[in-house]
Amino acid sequence: MEDFILRALIAALGISIIAGSLGCFVIWKRMSYFSESISHSALLGVSLGLASGLGMHVGLIVVGTIFAGLIVILQQKNFLSNDAILGIFSHLALSLGIVILSIVGGENTDYFALLFGDVLSISTQDIIWIYVVLGIVVGLLVAFWQKLLLLTLNEELAVSQGLNRTFYQLLFMLMIALTVSISVQIVGVLLITSLLIIPPAVARVFARSPLAMVFQSIVVSMVAVLMGLSASTFYDLATGPTIVIALGVLFILSQLFTRRLG
Repeated sequence: MEDFILRALIAALGISIIAGSLGCFVIWKRMSYFSESISHSALLGVSLGLASGLGMHVGLIVVGTIFAGLIVILQQKNFLSNDAILGIFSHLALSLGIVILSIVGGENTDYFALLFGDVLSISTQDIIWIYVVLGIVVGLLVAFWQKLLLLTLNEELAVSQGLNRTFYQLLFMLMIALTVSISVQIVGVLLITSLLIIPPAVARVFARSPLAMVFQSIVVSMVAVLMGLSASTFYDLATGPTIVIALGVLFILSQLFTRRLG
């Protein structure tokens, strides 16, 4: 097996575990549009990271964290409706990212890779970074599982029991920002949300408990990644879109299965 394929496989499987588990909370909390907005801000993070010399990953995390914090603050202030706030910041961040990249990027800047992923660019350092984030996210989910689940399924009860809603919202959004920061090279800025929402949407058909849905979502994500990487390697296709198509196929099959049982 070629080294770049092996690196891509290891990286994608790590991302599958993170996205599959966090995606369940995105579905439960109906935050698909929020994750889409965070993914759009990723392009601004990439451009600022390259412009400052701090690197792409640092820029992604800093911008994603600031972006998530601003959204939480504005939502609590009742400044505008949630979808309006997300829409404004999402498209503003995406546009700023394109403008800054056009200024600081050279002729060799691969915009297609940033938007849709580039499996050939995965390095050993990127893999290390992915699995560090994996450890952080899994550790936080294990430590705060009950509280995050209670806030997700019954927010009023959680608040009445003294849980700090703002803290856990920021914690969850930070985990989403970390996930976005490590997913750019696999599926790109425009397709990250699909990794977060499609696997749990498939797992929801079969799962009988929240924990089972998380594990099944991870399995679905891994299967789609393996299918997408295999197809993109054999047929020389773009990796990110191919993975998303594989996710779409699994989603359609799950719906057909549901109708057949119904």
